[in-house]
Amino acid sequence: MPEAHITRHQRGVAQDFANQLAQMAVGVEAMFIGSALEHEPLVGVIEIDAANGTALVNDGAVRLALANHLNVWVIAELGRKKLDRDWLTSASVRLQYSRQDRNDGADFTAKARVVSRFGETSGSFTSSQPLIGA
Repeated sequence: MPEAHITRHQRGVAQDFANQLAQMAVGVEAMFIGSALEHEPLVGVIEIDAANGTALVNDGAVRLALANHLNVWVIAELGRKKLDRDWLTSASVRLQYSRQDRNDGADFTAKARVVSRFGETSGSFTSSQPLIGA
């Protein structure tokens, strides 16, 4: 769909998609990534491809339940909004984390990027969560 024909409502749909993705990435489910951070530096980056359910922690491929959770949400959200799968080109989240020590919680900053037929949008959100499995 050409950029000139994208309506304000359509931009809003894409923006809402990005905002929700960022909020979910640092929400309650984030506490379950503790085991993935166990041997990682106290400060780092988690990158999640929510459209495919894959993740990297500090550039190393890992299996994260959070990535799967976000992927399931993306698929369900497309259905709720009655959008075809090809509407979405990509949906990713970059999580910056910071911990005081290995047995404590983490501070997260999420930046979501969604590329769709309606253009590119981004959303961000921050949160502090306890870590389970750390």
